[in-house]
Amino acid sequence: MPREYIPDPRCKRHKWHEPKAINQALILIQQGNSIRSVAKTTEIPYSVLQRYYKKYKINNNVVVNNIGGQTTLPESMEKTLVTNIIKCADWGYPISELELRMFVKYHLDQIGCNVKRFKNNYPGMDWVKSFLKRHKNRISQRMCQNIKRSRAAVSKNIINEYFDNLSQTLEEVPPSNIINYDETNLSDDPGRKKVICKRGAKYPERVMNQSKSATSVMFAASADGQLLPPYVIYKSAHLYDTWTEGGPPGTRYNRSPSGWIDGQLFLEWYTKIIIPHCRRLNGKKVIIGDNLSSHLSNEVIQLSEKHSIDFIFLPPNSTHLTQPLDVAFFRPLKGAWRNVLENWKTCSRNGKMAASINKDCFPSLLKNTLCKLVTKNGENIKAGFEKSGIYPLNRNRVLNMLPPDTENDNSSINDISLVSENLTTFLKESRYGTPDTTKKQRKKRLKVQPGKSIKGNDFNISESEDDPGEENFDEADTPVDIEMIVNEAKEDQ
Repeated sequence: MPREYIPDPRCKRHKWHEPKAINQALILIQQGNSIRSVAKTTEIPYSVLQRYYKKYKINNNVVVNNIGGQTTLPESMEKTLVTNIIKCADWGYPISELELRMFVKYHLDQIGCNVKRFKNNYPGMDWVKSFLKRHKNRISQRMCQNIKRSRAAVSKNIINEYFDNLSQTLEEVPPSNIINYDETNLSDDPGRKKVICKRGAKYPERVMNQSKSATSVMFAASADGQLLPPYVIYKSAHLYDTWTEGGPPGTRYNRSPSGWIDGQLFLEWYTKIIIPHCRRLNGKKVIIGDNLSSHLSNEVIQLSEKHSIDFIFLPPNSTHLTQPLDVAFFRPLKGAWRNVLENWKTCSRNGKMAASINKDCFPSLLKNTLCKLVTKNGENIKAGFEKSGIYPLNRNRVLNMLPPDTENDNSSINDISLVSENLTTFLKESRYGTPDTTKKQRKKRLKVQPGKSIKGNDFNISESEDDPGEENFDEADTPVDIEMIVNEAKEDQ
């Protein structure tokens, strides 16, 4: 049978009637109306109502089957599978098509059910496609992104505690006085792109220089959609005048050995970018950023107190949820950057020949990138503050992105009981981890003479049960000297 069944046009097509309409018609018949009169008013054939009315008199309810072949698995089992799939995705462990097939086989084997259509209870790809099509209102396929386990460990308790403090700090603060800052890097790689090539070509290539180098830029923006001048940090020991020409208005440039911001550069950025901007604002000001040690010093604290600025640090490993610039600004920025970089590498003579981005050209490329987003910068920034729950203040915008709590969840998934407790426990342990009660042993330096080798049990305290004849040494003993042991044995003889 083909994956997309096309009925024969010469055959009679059966008209589909909604189960709700049939049940309402049967209620009218039950109230004393004739089948023929109800058939005329509802436009449901007489034979259909007569057939279902015979079943209705027995069960007082009618289940209308789909036209054509029925599903391999019953509806209740498919409903359970859909709920489990959604639960796995909510906890950060979405399953692929192959894993879905293995999951179905494991489930059928566990309940002792043998499905003849499946070979060894292992469904095929046709069943997967049909399954996804039947439940397209609840599940669909999407490209996923990977996050670190440390980021996945952010829980609702951490977010609630953060918003409890945030609500007090942001009280009566206008959106123009709420500023978020974050550092990102603009790489030298335009990325992959779809091209037209010969049919069957597996590895099409495009001649274009690219490297792994990147330039760091510090951005800051306010909740009313205003973008502050960027702060460019080159990886270099010195700074040259040509590296600072042709950039966006108000941009400042600096350098560091690592190419990233450090304590001294952060103080300089804070003094030259944030303080002049905050002087033009009235009332209390709030600066929100990640909790890096290089972002806080005595000088920064003194400047903040002098200009009525409160510092708010985001919860650790939560910037993908609570950082406005990270949430809605950097992705369109880097998309525009890749387009500008690709155009420079293909149309500009310097770009075609350069092995990497010349620092002389970076300011103009950055300016062109921001010009591409000039009409959307304000909208993206406002959307970032809104999605991160900062302005307007709404913690639910962040809490809804975390896995639901099965005990207090009132979401659209009403079939939590269908999810096994073992699966929920497994997902919680996989995401948040389990407390390690064992003490981590400290490593100790071994004293081994040059040219000698040792075995693992040479320094064990307890004697091995598998090899009781081996002589064991205490950790405080001197290094093993094989020649000395052999010489002593010869003297004893």
